[in-house]
Amino acid sequence: MFHIVTDALNFPAMMMLFLTNPPNPATIQIKSLDNLKWLPADFSFRFKQKGIRDPRYTSALNHLRFYLPEVFPSLNKLVLLDHDVVVQRDLSGLWQIDLNGKVNGAVETCTSGDGYHRLENLVNFSDPSIINKFDAKACIHAFGMNIFDLKEWRRQGLTTAYNKWFQAVSVHSCRTNLTQCFH
Repeated sequence: MFHIVTDALNFPAMMMLFLTNPPNPATIQIKSLDNLKWLPADFSFRFKQKGIRDPRYTSALNHLRFYLPEVFPSLNKLVLLDHDVVVQRDLSGLWQIDLNGKVNGAVETCTSGDGYHRLENLVNFSDPSIINKFDAKACIHAFGMNIFDLKEWRRQGLTTAYNKWFQAVSVHSCRTNLTQCFH
């Protein structure tokens, strides 16, 4: 079973693509971000920040990954592939990977030794509430292909934690740069 979540703009194209090219014997379910009624009303707009145009940070679809247990409440495990991933072979072996109680299995990106793929390049470590909770030298992972244990995610309450941190960062940004808050 393949579940595809897209935005309203691309929903018709996705429907036509799979109607004209059915991936037999697989089944496809396509959802539009706009039809996920349990999301906050401002979900599609809350990530738009003045001066930031990089879709990695402003796309609601990129943030939707933090709501996967709510998007797919009946699933306990999920293999997530970003829109730009090219599949060249059978992925069914990924389904057999035991995450040993971890929530996420992903491809590590710190093997190149360039230091760019470290948390310190994405997070402001001058904030004391962050420096005491995270390792600046921690390796980040590629977002393009992930295996999620949704059962463990729910047990740990990670969507709630994400919302808490998102709100904390938003409030901090508003305090330090008011023009970001009023766009």
